[in-house]
Order: sequence, then structure tokens, then C-alpha cells
Amino acid sequence: MKIPRDLTWLMSALFFIVSHCFAMSSGVVTGTVRDGDGKLLSGVLITLTSRQVPPSTYKTTTGPTGEYRVTGLSVGEYVVSAALFDYVAAGPIIVQVNADTATATGDLNLTPVAQRSTQNVPPSHPKLEFESSGIRGLIDPGGYSASSAGAASGLLRGIADVKRTDKNFGETAANAWPCSLEPELLQALKKNPDSVDANRRLGQFYAAHDEPSRAVPYLKRVLAADPHDGVASRGLAIAWMEGGDFESARELLTPIAATAPGQKADSEIHQLLARADEGLGQFQPAAQQYRIAASEELSEESLFGIGYELILAGQLPQGLDAFEAGVRQYPRSVPLRIGLGAVQFLEGKANEALQSFLRATDIDPAEPRPYSFLASTMGSAKGEEDQVRSRFERFLDRRPDSASAHYFYALVLSQDGSNHDDVRIENLLKQAVHLDPTLAKAHLLLADTMSERMDYESAVPEYETAIRLDQELRDAHYRLALAYKHIGKADLSVREMQIFRLSKQPKPMGEEGIDISQFISVMDARDQHSRQEVRCPAVSH
Repeated sequence: MKIPRDLTWLMSALFFIVSHCFAMSSGVVTGTVRDGDGKLLSGVLITLTSRQVPPSTYKTTTGPTGEYRVTGLSVGEYVVSAALFDYVAAGPIIVQVNADTATATGDLNLTPVAQRSTQNVPPSHPKLEFESSGIRGLIDPGGYSASSAGAASGLLRGIADVKRTDKNFGETAANAWPCSLEPELLQALKKNPDSVDANRRLGQFYAAHDEPSRAVPYLKRVLAADPHDGVASRGLAIAWMEGGDFESARELLTPIAATAPGQKADSEIHQLLARADEGLGQFQPAAQQYRIAASEELSEESLFGIGYELILAGQLPQGLDAFEAGVRQYPRSVPLRIGLGAVQFLEGKANEALQSFLRATDIDPAEPRPYSFLASTMGSAKGEEDQVRSRFERFLDRRPDSASAHYFYALVLSQDGSNHDDVRIENLLKQAVHLDPTLAKAHLLLADTMSERMDYESAVPEYETAIRLDQELRDAHYRLALAYKHIGKADLSVREMQIFRLSKQPKPMGEEGIDISQFISVMDARDQHSRQEVRCPAVSH
């Protein structure tokens, strides 16, 4: 039978597309891990993270001969690191998967903790000395709090995110300084390098586009010429803080705050000084600066700041008073209602916290921020199950385009033992991951739902995706190991169980404790994807 010409062309095109896609995702990274004596190490946790946006993460462990192999990689650069209990973590190293070879090698060496030498260790930035006893007490409540350590940690991270996003940390927005202005600003400075205005404008431009290291020298030149330039002072303080230099920002702002009483700008100066104090881990001084800012000019930001800094300092009763006062001043403030609910939950007042989060959803039912907090406390919703479910149902009705709305409604239905509709739950989760393929928790709950009905073949790729998207989902490795076992992939099951066990091991001596910086709202203030979006193409870089 003669094949029509059009069909022949179509088949050739399809073959090319399939072959191209296969080539793009058939890359391999291999390597070995050895100790200081050259001995090959087995059971080492290997982590590969792509340098693409958004990044993809892959994990595996070395086999009995100390070798590892990760397949199915796209062309690009990958960051490779290795970790094993009682050894100093190795890496990261960069490997490149090319279209031509499609294979890259990344060998690493681990040093036993006992043999670690303080010599030849490259200098690093000094570790911030946080007033961390308050946070540690909240995260590890020792049985005296109604919240678990995990819930407390999640609440603190959540309200830190609310504080980050409630007001733009930067002085200027990127859309006020379009990228097309850069050549003009550079040319103006080139014509007159000593111009205060030209230096200030270029500094403001780079600050707006999240390049603090480029903004600082221009703003410093302005202040050298005019120490009283308020715009440059604020801009330089913000640029320093965005670059992590909170001490320099505090040194600059302190005399300004002390010598400019009664001026309207005082409120902003004290807010900035509070941010510098928080970045240095000085939470009580930060709360005091927010109090001064509120006395100069009452605002939701300052009232929220007072309460949050007191929480970080471990002063929950005072933090509760601050948020209650804030809600009295701004009864329709979603952030203040969230802060109030969070501190109530940390105080062990779970029912009151639930009511605060419910009220926050009623202020603006389409506002997404309260729902993650409501979800975290709905396990305490004794007698309020219908109220909680109705809020999530309403959120989905108002935001049918929201992946989170589908996920949260599926979550609340999955916890309803009296009305457990598996089909509806699964459909909601499939829609959630369709709307947002990067929503790791939706992939995980979808995998759990499939596992419950013993559809392990379908559950496995969902578990794999959830783990790739969120490296903190340690228990997902355990569930994936069980799913692999059910479908007869014993070797993969063993690998995932090893990863799970490694993630549960205590950290080496000197690395115990918690990462306090994750609760500091002035650190990593913007999402990394958004940081890339505001930067301009290089003109003079």
C-alpha cells in the first residue's frame, strides 16, 4: 500500500520531535564518592539540582562500589553535592550535560568529621548571633504547647512570609525604573561623574532591579557629597540590607533616627531600623523601633512588626497583646488577623486561633493568605468542621483558577471521615497540579490518594515529582519506597529507604540546632524567580 506524501511528512516530523525530546531528557550524570584515603563510600546521599528556572532536584545514593548514576536529565548545568553521617558534606560542584555527549561525570570526596582540620578552610561570612532562645522555645516546646514543633515552625515561617510580602522591602518598584533607562543613566554619569543627581538615580535604578552590590557605590558617593541626602540614606540602607549587611545599615540609620524628631519621615526610618535589628537577630530592639514608628505614624506594618518581633523574642503574651491591639485599630486587616491567630496557636489556644483564621478568610474570601493557616489548624476544629469546610468551598468558588484553592478543598475533604469522596478528591488534586505543576504538596496528596486505593503504578510518578519539587518532603521518600516495593522495584525501594533513613539521622557535631534565619522576615525577602524577573539584561555588566 502506498503511503500518502502528507502522511509520510507527518510521520517524519513526529519521529524528529520524539527523538529530539528524548535527546533533551536522556542525559546522565555518573560519579564516585571516596573518603580522604581514596576508599569508595557506599550509601552516600547524592543531590543534583539543575540551574534552570524553576530548578529540578534529583536524589540517589551510591551503591556498594561507591558509584552513583542519575538518568533522564535535560541538557544544562547541575549542582552536585554529597552527604553522609559522620562525614563533612562535599561539594557543591558543577557538571554540564551537553547535547553531544549527554553524559557528565562528577566525582566527590568526603572527609570524616574527626579528621576535619581547621587549616586551609576558606573564610566565610560570620554567622549571625541571633537571640534565638525565644524561637527555640517555640519550635521545641517541650510538651507545654498545644502545637507540635513542626506546626510551630510552619506558622513562624508563614507569618514571616506575610511580613515579607505585606510591603515591598525596596524603596522603588522596578516598573518605575524601566530597563530601557539604564543606558541613559550610565551616559549621564559618564558625562558628569561627580553629579549627585546622576549617582543617586543610577543607585536607585540598581536598587529597584535587585542589584544591591551595584547600587551601593553610587549611593555612597551621594552621601559623601551630601551626608543629609535622605533619599540616598534610605536607598543605601535598603541596598545594604538586601545584600545582607545589616550592621552597616543600622550604623547609618541610628544617627538619622536620633536626630530627626518630629518629621513625617521618622516612621519609615524607624521601620527600616527595625528591619536592620531583626536581621541582626536583635528582636526586642526591633520591636521597640516598630513601637516608635507606630507612635510617629500609625500603620498596619508597624503594628504587625511589634507583634512579630515579640514572637521571635519568645515573648508570646506581649506578642498576643500587640496583635490584639493591632486588630482593634485595623479590624479588617488580614495580616493582623493572621498574626493574632498564629500567636494564639503558639500559646496553645487552638480554638481561638481557628476563629481568628476563619475571620481572616471572611474579610476577603478571595484573599489566599489565610487559607494555609486555616489548613494548619483545622485538625483542632472540634465542632467547627462544617465552618472550615464551607470556607474552603467558598474559596474555590471565588478562585476557580487557583491551584491552592483546589488543593486546600481536597485536603479538607480528605480529612472528613464521614464523607470521604475519593473520586472528587482525586479530581480536585489533578486540577490543582494542572493549574500549577510545581505545587509539591498537591502531587504528594494525590500520590497518597492513589496509594490508598492501591494504584501504586500511578502513585509512583506523583511521589517522584513531589520529591523533586520539594527537598524537605522527607517522609515522601518512605512512602515512595513502599510504592516501589508494591510494583516490584526492590532496588529502587531500597534506595528510597536509604535516603529516608539518612534524612532522619542526627547532624554531625557542631551542626545541630535549627536554622534561625528562615524565620527572619528581612532575609530572602523576594522569591528567587521574581528576583530574576526584575533584573535587566546586562548593558555594562
